[in-house]
Amino acid sequence: MDSDPAPQPPADPALRALAAGEVGASPALLAVLARDLVPRVRYAAVLHPALPPRAMLDTARTGDASTCEILGSNPEVPAAVIRLLASHVAAEVRTAVARHPRMDLTTLERLTADASALVRSVATAALERRLAGTVTA
Repeated sequence: MDSDPAPQPPADPALRALAAGEVGASPALLAVLARDLVPRVRYAAVLHPALPPRAMLDTARTGDASTCEILGSNPEVPAAVIRLLASHVAAEVRTAVARHPRMDLTTLERLTADASALVRSVATAALERRLAGTVTA
């Protein structure tokens, strides 16, 4: 286990949000910022492609709907996290992941029968594009 202390983010929320959006942001810092109390900081961190998969999983399990929705659009989200988000109680989260190119066909097909009309519509359109070969998983 790594004994290094967690990185200390800047005190100013605007600086933390900027740090989370930096191309070279460290995965350890991003993991800390993904749990930030300030929404714009969390949003920037969970959207960052270098966010560690464990932090993505933790966010999917415990994050609020808005944070999970943004996580669902991160291009590097692992398939297991996408499947977890596809079962989220909030329709906006399920809608976001229905658009994700890494969504597996089985889960996408399940979303075509979702209780939310918007989720059904987005999932159906995404599934049709996939089956037509215009989008790859």
